[in-house]
Amino acid sequence: MKTSAVIRPARPADAAALSALMRRTFLAANGHCSSPENVARFLDSAYTPELQASEIRDPDTLTVIVEQDGQWAGFAQLRWGSTPPPEVSLLPTVELGRIYLDPAFHGRGLAAQLVANLLAAASLRGSRSVWLNVWQEAAQAIRFYQKHGFQIVGSSLFRVGDDVKDDWVMMQALPTG
Repeated sequence: MKTSAVIRPARPADAAALSALMRRTFLAANGHCSSPENVARFLDSAYTPELQASEIRDPDTLTVIVEQDGQWAGFAQLRWGSTPPPEVSLLPTVELGRIYLDPAFHGRGLAAQLVANLLAAASLRGSRSVWLNVWQEAAQAIRFYQKHGFQIVGSSLFRVGDDVKDDWVMMQALPTG
């Protein structure tokens, strides 16, 4: 019998375990996107316990952890403090900065629950839209975002070490009223 997911805000005490989960899930999803050296540099610049602790304490960042059956299945992050690309015209807006599930938890509907939770949190804080960047070669992720109401509105660049990747900018308008 499958139990429902628990989605909760990350706590400062979660920083080290969250950093480890972030590294694992990034490697599973994108470890092949560049050289091992570039991927290692990216991981060391983005996913450290100190950085995660700082992001958890940041009032303009919401980091959530999704658990199922007592295990951490994934995480996501909304960032109100990031500057949106010019293609994002519905302001105020928030960036869906990160959303990853451990591969062992794929196919259980957790990602859909996580997105619904994030969209509700964005609306509650007064955002009129949510935007994200996604690697143009991540066809499965692009299909997932489109299924959940996001549309491609532009392109951007993303660095993995010194390797520049082409990303899509995707956006979704949020209901008002």
